[in-house]
Amino acid sequence: MPDFLKKENDFKYTFLDAKGCLNKLTNDEKNELVKNKVDVEFEPGETIIKRGLEVNNILYLNEGLVKLEIINDGEPYTVGLVESHSFIGIICCFAFENFDFTATALEKTKVSFINKNIFEGFIKNNGDFALNLIKHMSGVSNGIFHRITTLSQKNIDGALSIILLDFAKIYKSNSFVIPMVRKELANMLGYSKESVINTLSKFNKEKIIKVSDRNIEILDPKKLQQISKLG
Repeated sequence: MPDFLKKENDFKYTFLDAKGCLNKLTNDEKNELVKNKVDVEFEPGETIIKRGLEVNNILYLNEGLVKLEIINDGEPYTVGLVESHSFIGIICCFAFENFDFTATALEKTKVSFINKNIFEGFIKNNGDFALNLIKHMSGVSNGIFHRITTLSQKNIDGALSIILLDFAKIYKSNSFVIPMVRKELANMLGYSKESVINTLSKFNKEKIIKVSDRNIEILDPKKLQQISKLG
């Protein structure tokens, strides 16, 4: 469970996912959504959303894994990963007329493009759906805020440990293939490519993980968890 969902200082954080929002649509609205969506498949590395394009659709990720990037001081910065059954960049879709981020498929991905006007009609006419969407967007914003804050306070050892543990949760296994090259991983952490390579090599030598190209096996998850907290 992500840290921002856990009980902390007498506050309980609950996260309403995208499915929870869509379940508040009436049967007629669900039928209208189905009629006004287009499903598109993307291969790994393909761009789903390009920064600057007009926001004509709300995107729902049915299958796959997607990374979201913004431009910061002229450099790409990965702000998060989107897993299956989630909206893609929902917190930005109503703020501007054009997308302010780029979304890229990290693996074979299936996305539903839902007509934005239809989606806005649901918000105007269905109060329960609108309320749930606000709760969902607040949870997403909170998660991004905590994640960026946490990573900014970590050294490379701690930051890389967090990402590796995240991938283990996403793939539900301690053995997985990182769906990005070292440079992309560095952009995600805010460190140099060389720092990422050196740290992976160090973890490998210390038998915390086993590294073979993009193949990762976490050998000592307790140690990696400790580094993620203290690093």
